[in-house]
Amino acid sequence: MDTFKDTLADYIVVLSLSIQTTTDAIDRENYVKHLAEAAKIFACLHSGSLSDARELVKDQRRIYSWGNLSGDEGRAATTAFEKFASMAAPSHDERIVTGSPIQQLSGTEIFLSK
Repeated sequence: MDTFKDTLADYIVVLSLSIQTTTDAIDRENYVKHLAEAAKIFACLHSGSLSDARELVKDQRRIYSWGNLSGDEGRAATTAFEKFASMAAPSHDERIVTGSPIQQLSGTEIFLSK
């Protein structure tokens, strides 16, 4: 459970940095929505309800498949989400996302924990 929470925390950090650096107002609104969903997922994990967290992750996976976040920030958020989602709710065709630096955002390199 701690690994899920750690990877979720990494995702939240990426969302927070992305919302600060994006120049797209629509993206900013989407980042706020993703942060709210990440908070719901964290609450489920914190309360021990892994099945509810997995359902929320599946919903978020559908939203990310629309590719609605732009630029480096969007790629960083998507990569961080996929890393978390692959652990929390793996799909049958899951790609493995490694824990290397995922993106350069306005001079700040973001590292995800392994």
